[in-house]
Amino acid sequence: MATRESILDAALECLVERGYARTATADVAERAGVSRGAQLHHFPTRAGLLAATVEHLAERRLAEMHRALGEGGRVDDEIDAAVDFVWEAFSDPTAYASLELLIAARTDDDLLAHLKPVAQRFEQTLERADLAVAPDSLARRQRTALRNLVMVAMQGLAVMRILDDDDAYVDGVLDTLKDLCRKRLDTGS
Repeated sequence: MATRESILDAALECLVERGYARTATADVAERAGVSRGAQLHHFPTRAGLLAATVEHLAERRLAEMHRALGEGGRVDDEIDAAVDFVWEAFSDPTAYASLELLIAARTDDDLLAHLKPVAQRFEQTLERADLAVAPDSLARRQRTALRNLVMVAMQGLAVMRILDDDDAYVDGVLDTLKDLCRKRLDTGS
């Protein structure tokens, strides 16, 4: 298991530093300190390795989110904490590696085939969290819609930040998202 973890960490580092196009499996093996054969044993294809890297990052983010939200507080604080946490995750350099893989999957069928199940597992985990927090179906649908809105807004904001790293712009978007979430959850409509 340690070898697999080392390979995934090395792949993530390569993706962050070099991007999708310049991340080679041989470089990942070298950075992980494992033989090419060991790397191929765990990940026979580049697409499989990169998809597993995204899943590795997603699992890390979910664990961080559970810890951050498990600290409790008022509903307003929970919304602020959740939106801020998601933004921190999307503004981290590792998030850009994930976004780059998602964009690359548009024209790479092998990568897309590997990423789809990863995305489905991530979504299922979030659905289970919504079920635990909002057991009735209306509240769960509202939370799911808000979660989806926040996620796509953060992806877009992360992409826009590449062009213009304006803190006031980012803060305005985050504040608006928090207000929308509060209003939607308060009214229940």
